[in-house]
Amino acid sequence: MKDSARLFDFQAVNGDMVRRLFAAFDPKASITQVSPLTKGMSTSNYALRTDSGSKYVLRIYPANNDHSGIEAAAYQYAKAKIRTPEIFFFDDSKQIIPLSYLIMVFIEGSTLGDFIAENEGCPDHVVHRIGNSLALLHQTEYSHMALLNEHLQIAEQLESFDSQYYTLLNGLAGTHIQPSTKEKCIQFLADHTALVERIADKHVFSHGDFIFSNIMVTPSLEPCFIDYEYCFAAPVFYDIGKFFRTRTQVERYIGADTIAAFEEGYNRKAREPLPEKWYALSKLADISTMLHLINKPQIPDGWGSAIDGEIDKNLKLLVGESDPLSDK
Repeated sequence: MKDSARLFDFQAVNGDMVRRLFAAFDPKASITQVSPLTKGMSTSNYALRTDSGSKYVLRIYPANNDHSGIEAAAYQYAKAKIRTPEIFFFDDSKQIIPLSYLIMVFIEGSTLGDFIAENEGCPDHVVHRIGNSLALLHQTEYSHMALLNEHLQIAEQLESFDSQYYTLLNGLAGTHIQPSTKEKCIQFLADHTALVERIADKHVFSHGDFIFSNIMVTPSLEPCFIDYEYCFAAPVFYDIGKFFRTRTQVERYIGADTIAAFEEGYNRKAREPLPEKWYALSKLADISTMLHLINKPQIPDGWGSAIDGEIDKNLKLLVGESDPLSDK
């Protein structure tokens, strides 16, 4: 499934408005170049260059999905642990424009997906570093699955992960996949209740959208992590499942060595090492995550069939690993 589909329309802002927004941060700077960055699902982003040669990103949040305060706090949290862009300015007053926005440093490099496609693979040490970084983000633990507030404290408890599958499959999400896929999923859950329960053993600070397009690889091959607007408290397997979700253009380059490098990197910094069946658990967790994307009356064209295919692929992988999935 591709990462490029948008949940909210791109917010078109003309050059004059961009300059007004930037002037609130640096009134002396002159903007010489404005380039829309159209990739992404929610926010509207622009690359800016000033007369001094400095480059920035202007990030504008949608009016009906404003997670700006939580994301600003998450960037500060992440900055103390891993490589992440520095935020220079944040404004949620909505005085200049009726939308929240922030200004951060522009990270030179490629998204992880583009990097893998261009290089026909990814060095193990880069994947190792990605595992390191995710483990560091996961070091803050929570009592249960929950939405967070602007202090990254629990704001609203969510339904437990092990019961979400049934709520989603029997709700709107289940109407967008094939009945046979839904039936196979329900049967697998019934046959592996202990496995499902293990996913929710521990809850941590979750990036929330830990996908290839939110990981930048710099020219020095250092991964840098962006876009924390959907962070929340979730099982560790939530982020891992999203990271290893199929990407059609690059999945042939993601093999056993990549998985092993990630595991070694994660365990190097984790408070607790990943369990033996972590990869299977992440694939099972991602079924619930994907169902959340289509848990609404109307979904973008192609999403239902794409997610149906991904769920079916995950179930085949899980069923094929009979020994790792034993509920011991």
